Amino acid sequence: MYDSAPSEQGDLPLRWSRVEASWRRKRQKRLDLLQDLARRVLGRELVSGGGPESYENTVAESVLRAVRQYQDQRPRSERCAPPTFGECCAVTPGLSAVRSLSSSAGGLLSPMLQHAGLVKDEVDVDPEDLLCEDVRCWLSSTSRGELERHLGFYRQVLMRPEVFAEDPRFFHLLVFLCERLEELLGRLSVTSRDCATQLAKVISIGKELLDGLLPVLLLSICDLLDGPTPLLSIETLLSSIETPIDGFAKLWDLDCGRILYELLRSQHFRDFWELRSDRGDRGQTKLLDLWLELRHSWVDALDEGEDLALGSGIHQLFRSKSSREVQQQYLDLYKQLDNLIKFLSMVAHYRRLANIAGDAAMYHLRSTLHHLLQEIEIAVANTLALVSRIMEEVRRTVMNITSGNAKGATGRTLTWLGRLQMIDELSVARSATSLLEAIQELRFLSSDSRLPELRKSCQQSLQQICEITASVEFRSRCAEVPPTALLAPDVFVGDDVESPKEDQKLEIFEGGDASLQVAEVAGARIGPPAHMEAAAAQPLEALRQPLPPSEASRSTPPSELQGKKCQQDEQDRFYELFFAAVLPLLGDGTSISIEQATSLLQKGGLSEQQQQEAFESVGAEQDLESEELRRVLERMARVQDGDQASGAGAPRRIPWIHGLLWDGRRLRIGEGFYAP
Repeated sequence: MYDSAPSEQGDLPLRWSRVEASWRRKRQKRLDLLQDLARRVLGRELVSGGGPESYENTVAESVLRAVRQYQDQRPRSERCAPPTFGECCAVTPGLSAVRSLSSSAGGLLSPMLQHAGLVKDEVDVDPEDLLCEDVRCWLSSTSRGELERHLGFYRQVLMRPEVFAEDPRFFHLLVFLCERLEELLGRLSVTSRDCATQLAKVISIGKELLDGLLPVLLLSICDLLDGPTPLLSIETLLSSIETPIDGFAKLWDLDCGRILYELLRSQHFRDFWELRSDRGDRGQTKLLDLWLELRHSWVDALDEGEDLALGSGIHQLFRSKSSREVQQQYLDLYKQLDNLIKFLSMVAHYRRLANIAGDAAMYHLRSTLHHLLQEIEIAVANTLALVSRIMEEVRRTVMNITSGNAKGATGRTLTWLGRLQMIDELSVARSATSLLEAIQELRFLSSDSRLPELRKSCQQSLQQICEITASVEFRSRCAEVPPTALLAPDVFVGDDVESPKEDQKLEIFEGGDASLQVAEVAGARIGPPAHMEAAAAQPLEALRQPLPPSEASRSTPPSELQGKKCQQDEQDRFYELFFAAVLPLLGDGTSISIEQATSLLQKGGLSEQQQQEAFESVGAEQDLESEELRRVLERMARVQDGDQASGAGAPRRIPWIHGLLWDGRRLRIGEGFYAP
């Protein structure tokens, strides 16, 4: 049966094995690059397997669903499998035909190819699957530092589409991961720490700018690479220093490679790129020494009438005396980059401080911070100016070659022309613009104009803490009585308002009692109110008992006890805040008992007959829900307004209740509300 097949079809298993071997090598190379990137950014390798099946955090749960959906929808045909014998005999050889066979299960030839060593018993994991499995392993972590490292890692993967963009859906997943992780980081951050976020943005954009400038350093006027062009990234260069990589074999022996080496090995670069280092040469400036040495040696060589030597690393088109200016500009570019990296490394220290102390620390250090930001702006401007001059000379040289005015456009010159396509000046300009915009935003966030906002934010936070701690509802939940040294004198509910000036008083109710006035907060007694001090000495269960009925002595005529006259929208606001504040105190949060409702009506000055009529109007017999309680209180407001009839329609005023104060936006629960 084997002899009946054509001879060219008999070569299909061998062709398949070669194609599959090529696929495996490519996949292994991508895996190695991914793991190397993970080791440098995360400090560990990616792992597969493990991790919970669900998370309580909604953001983590959405990420897990997205990862599962991607893995479920990812076609299994991407994995290589040898063709069956029938397919070998029925399909014409060719790469397109062989790729169509990759979705088939192993057939009669599988054992033969495995025995020959052409395929493995088990297929290695793809980089996409490995990254998805690793996400499920670490996603339960809520550490801010862990989230930031993984966010930086996924951004680094996104910056390498030539390696990891075979499946567009994988990049969409990475974009989704970055967005959700940024949201989770925002939840973990305090709202007053905007400077920390902006400092992190400056560092991230600075790294993008440096990555974009790397092709200019290696390819613009240089001849530093051998063989196929390798992946140009900071991580690849750092790896090639430790382990030789194809394409960078001669790089570090040339003058241009030596100065690049000193740039990457400087302590401030390692601080900026967050690399681990035990070196103690923080105060040394080896790059500046080498920059001065190369500058003089290159100038001396040209002054003697010679071209630059092959060991300079400069391309043969730019070694002559006519290219003296661009040669010096190329060396000056390293000096400006060294300055820029030094300043950006200082930003990393400010960021760590902002994570601890917040915007208040950045405001305190604004003079030194703003000076640093100005130096970064100057360094960016100088860097872009040098890049523009270098690339202008490169374009002029390319035009001379393509127009036929230069000879020898073969060999390494053609290779140099092809590699120039990797220089993306537009991307560099965008990164520089984004960096300058981030600096401007950071300068505003730490400026004098933000001081009132910072003070107000701190005051609001402290006020909220005091109000909640002083509330009966909070204390009733505590197993032990909370400290009372810094409790606010009263409980506020609603929007914040401007504090009155010194000696100024706020009239809360129209026609109200003179005793119901709010004094300046700064002049109030700092400490718990009297009723809270008394309650602190009682068992906590006593706080949950119904309020005692009002004394009969409170018999002021209803016409003199009137609440604030207001429109319907303000009344809705009042009842919303009233229910949010009072129902948890007197009931279960959604309703109150008849006894507690009776106590409220007594605090409003209603007689027993008026109380009974109010309850009968809503048919209340036991507990009152919020809507029923509102109708009862609206009836009380009409009675207080002099309307003795039980007519329908909204009252003109809100009800007056002893101890409650309403200023139109904020409800205040005074000490009188707790009094019998």
